[in-house]
Amino acid sequence: MAPFPLSCSTADRGPAVLFVIFNRPELTRRSFEAIRAARPARLYVAADGPRPSRPHEAELCAHTRAVVTEGLDWPCQLHTLFQPANLGCSRGVSRGINWFFEQEREGIILEDDCVAGPDFFPFCQELLARYRHDTRVMHIGGNNLFQDAQPHSAPADSYSFSSQVHSWGWATWRRAWQLYDFEYAQLPELRRRGLLSSMYPSVLQRYYWLQKFEAMRREAYPPHTWDYQWHFTVAANSGLAIIPAVNLVQNIGSGPDATHTVSATHHVAGHTRYRLCFPLRHPTPVLCDYARDERQFRQFLAGRVLARFTRLLRWPEKWRLRRRASSDALPATSYSVPAT
Repeated sequence: MAPFPLSCSTADRGPAVLFVIFNRPELTRRSFEAIRAARPARLYVAADGPRPSRPHEAELCAHTRAVVTEGLDWPCQLHTLFQPANLGCSRGVSRGINWFFEQEREGIILEDDCVAGPDFFPFCQELLARYRHDTRVMHIGGNNLFQDAQPHSAPADSYSFSSQVHSWGWATWRRAWQLYDFEYAQLPELRRRGLLSSMYPSVLQRYYWLQKFEAMRREAYPPHTWDYQWHFTVAANSGLAIIPAVNLVQNIGSGPDATHTVSATHHVAGHTRYRLCFPLRHPTPVLCDYARDERQFRQFLAGRVLARFTRLLRWPEKWRLRRRASSDALPATSYSVPAT
């Protein structure tokens, strides 16, 4: 379907949206329905290409792209970046975001497995405008995956400032994304001078994130992620991330087709979306809530430890089944007993 022409009345209808897709048409359909309900005036779609080692992936990629191009039924400018060959989830996503901000000064980013609630879009729109020129704020997140994310009451602040970056539905500005450090090039010098410590006053957080960034930097090129680099970029520039009072975006991508969140019981998968009260209540001053960060980080670590412990408990059963399958596959062998 050809995109509708953009009229003067639609040009002011909220920020542009970048939709990052690949090879999962059904997940893409569910995520696209949330975008369709928001009716953005400008929609950018970045799609990675099929992998040559997967013979049926080209067809899946084509079906996934058609979900958007054939499902567009509102006045909207559609821009597409459809890769003919596979770039991988690191370069594919980061290049899509680069392309988006070459044309837009600010906007919302959603991946194919992120279903945004109805309050996510006006939340991002208001905060993109409010902090447009405040270079301290670099990231507007749609996730709150922690125990304090409960149905929101009007007197409470609508969001908090954090050093933690969550990217299952988020928004930012060109001014922030242009600092993106895909290869962690700043890490050696910043670590040598101790300049990252101010973003992680907690020894626990500092140890976890610095060793994580170092491990990612040592990976074979290209890296297999794009989002750790964005978290590093925010930290390296002493940036602030916004975390909503409640979770506004649900990740539905857990399962065997997922790149990273493979288990459907992953400790951060499938969190419920809640509603926010409008008008938004803005926290003052614009400072990181380090106490909340520490509580949430400890919950995050506890979830990871529990997930690993659960996998260990399941390992003997998986090993037993694997041994049984292996023994069943062995050819029958006859033995002769020598005469005595």
